[in-house]
Amino acid sequence: MNAGRGVVGSILVAVGAVFLLDAAGAIEAGPTLGDWWPVAVVLLGAFQIASERRVGPVSGILLIGGMLLLGATTGLFGSVDWGLVWPITLILAGAGLLLGWGRRRMGTVDQDEVAGTAVLSSVRVATRSSGFRRAAVTAVFGGLTLDLTRATPVPGGAAVSATAVFGGIDVVVPEGWAVTIRGIPLFGGWDDTTARTPEGPDVPRVDIQALVVFGGLEVKHPRRWR
Repeated sequence: MNAGRGVVGSILVAVGAVFLLDAAGAIEAGPTLGDWWPVAVVLLGAFQIASERRVGPVSGILLIGGMLLLGATTGLFGSVDWGLVWPITLILAGAGLLLGWGRRRMGTVDQDEVAGTAVLSSVRVATRSSGFRRAAVTAVFGGLTLDLTRATPVPGGAAVSATAVFGGIDVVVPEGWAVTIRGIPLFGGWDDTTARTPEGPDVPRVDIQALVVFGGLEVKHPRRWR
């Protein structure tokens, strides 16, 4: 499952339910959302673990950090001075970006199915599979590159699920591939700069399902000069 798509969908359902209960007079939407918003961070970590089928450093930090934030917002840890918490959090996040703490360059793998998530980081995911089937990639306040230049899609085409939330995703494909992009842009968009190729049953194909929220997605060929 695509981590970003799962989180965005879950958040929309939860927020809609909260406002519906508010309209019915059962709860107050403002205080409820203020107390439980860290659940979104926990969900992002959980969905990333499910998509990558392992507990990585980023997913572990999201899971534990989200639970700590949830304990603070719901009062489990007593009163918290948010006037200090937010500046410290922003300073740590900014320092991480400036120093490149979250920059990861994953080696090329031979897997037919790959997944990757970039949260406040820069990530590269690549496969050289001769039977590439699908990929699930997510960028949240970060950048991710999916490198398919050494891959070969299965007959009938491969599928890529891409979610960018306040982030950017680059999908790099060889020349000669037929690319289809469809999905939902919410205050964001995508761009296909690949060369158009003749259609035919033997043309390598990739179908990209995109969800872009205040972000961007670009499908392109590798640069001729590096």
